Amino acid sequence: MEHFEMVEKLRQKANISYEEAKNALEQNDWDLLDALVYLEGQNKVHQEKADSYTTKKEEKPQAEPQQDLRGVFTRVLSYIGNVVNKASSIYMDFHRHGKLVLSLPVLVPAMLLIFFFWWVLWILVAGLFFGFRYSFRGHEAASGVNKAMDKAAQTAENFKSSIHRDDTKDEE
Repeated sequence: MEHFEMVEKLRQKANISYEEAKNALEQNDWDLLDALVYLEGQNKVHQEKADSYTTKKEEKPQAEPQQDLRGVFTRVLSYIGNVVNKASSIYMDFHRHGKLVLSLPVLVPAMLLIFFFWWVLWILVAGLFFGFRYSFRGHEAASGVNKAMDKAAQTAENFKSSIHRDDTKDEE
């Protein structure tokens, strides 16, 4: 292909003047593709045809950034670490007749509930009937939970006393 034909072809593809096309080709050793890339880099390519190809990078809109598995894994571990830290600062206290019998970080009863749910649930309910009271300390939300625990303990005491009264009436 002669130089004149190359200039004409570049001029048509890039929609630029003859002088700009010739200058771009001369600066790129008469390589048509390099000259086109050179012009695109200088934003001199004016109008692209719909059926043309270009080396210009287009910004593709992304709905949401894709996250790699490593980032998700890091966030999950960070969340678990925060939960463990918070759980280790909250304690569950076991009282009987007003005396503190046992105090455990809430993480321990939570793990026991996860692995031995029915056993732990029945033991806690039975403990209410044997005079145990449960309370939480170490977190601002503990007051609401403690009120619910006191109400459950009071309900167990009322139930126990009603059974005891029925037994004394039967004996008379």
